[in-house]
Amino acid sequence: MKKKWQIDLDTLTPRSASKYDDSLEVLRLMRQGYKIKDASNEVGISPTTVKKYVGLALKKKDNVLVAKSSDSLLRKMRIYEDGQEKWIQARGRKNASIIGQYHSAVGRRVDKNERNALELFKKIKIRDTKGKVHILETDSENIFDIFDRREEPEFFTIYQR
Repeated sequence: MKKKWQIDLDTLTPRSASKYDDSLEVLRLMRQGYKIKDASNEVGISPTTVKKYVGLALKKKDNVLVAKSSDSLLRKMRIYEDGQEKWIQARGRKNASIIGQYHSAVGRRVDKNERNALELFKKIKIRDTKGKVHILETDSENIFDIFDRREEPEFFTIYQR
């Protein structure tokens, strides 16, 4: 049987997907200095569940469980490409960080009219878990069109649950 972090996130049940997302949140808090018990309590799941879902991103240091600085865990994330909004599965903290920075730049372009906000992303490519290479949308007109077509959600998320 494959481990949760080795399978397509679309195949997880809603309950498992929620636990996986919560475990990623605990991992994020641990990288900010929280102990696993405190981070788990904050998120509302058990340390055992966290270890089950993101155990590959944890290590023991001085007999204390800590988060590794990087990982190869899957994350389902929103991107903009070819004038469309798409959901991809990205592997690893590095790709997730790039996509997060991209969304921050999109926000600066849309909300604050920073004309050069997307310049850094013109040459960046993201490879999804199926091996497909994605080129992030940096054309402002296309991004504004994407936003115009989108229904107003209660809150914006770059991750899909």
